[in-house]
Amino acid sequence: MKNKHINNTLLLFIGSVLLFWSCSNEKSVQHAKGSTLSLDSFFNAEIEKLTKLDPTVVKTVAKDEDSETKSVKIPNWHTELSGFIAADITKDADPNLYDFKEVDCKTIYQAKDHRLAIQYLAVEHDLKGKIQQVVIKRKVDNSLYSSNEKLIYDVDSLYQIEKDQDILILGKSQYKITGQLKAH
Repeated sequence: MKNKHINNTLLLFIGSVLLFWSCSNEKSVQHAKGSTLSLDSFFNAEIEKLTKLDPTVVKTVAKDEDSETKSVKIPNWHTELSGFIAADITKDADPNLYDFKEVDCKTIYQAKDHRLAIQYLAVEHDLKGKIQQVVIKRKVDNSLYSSNEKLIYDVDSLYQIEKDQDILILGKSQYKITGQLKAH
């Protein structure tokens, strides 16, 4: 009986170590053009899922110091999540422009050049490879307009867009949109 208890404890310990090791391991990722990871496909599947579920969203829109929160139904999820789809660099990310690595169940794309629009993209997944969170940092900088934007998408939970912008004639402003999905 004691031997069976030791074997169960040992198996539990080894399983825990393997589980921890599989997502805490840092390694370089050798991605090339045509990577199998596609945020476009992922977000299109999310749009289809959300359209079918038709969840109520607690949506907060803030501009500078003013904000408003309402419970709403999103009539067009493709439009609502278009900023995430537009930032998909996963299929065509050039290894000369981005560093790739995997850390703690995250695939991270980091721009090598500060002039690239997409500066950072992190895709967190579970042990089965199912995407759990996407974080994108995008910037635009030209003579008339500059902006820094951070987009966060947590599957089945929330999406958030934070934007700081400076328009030549209009000046600086900050925006933040948060959509929290209500559980059914």
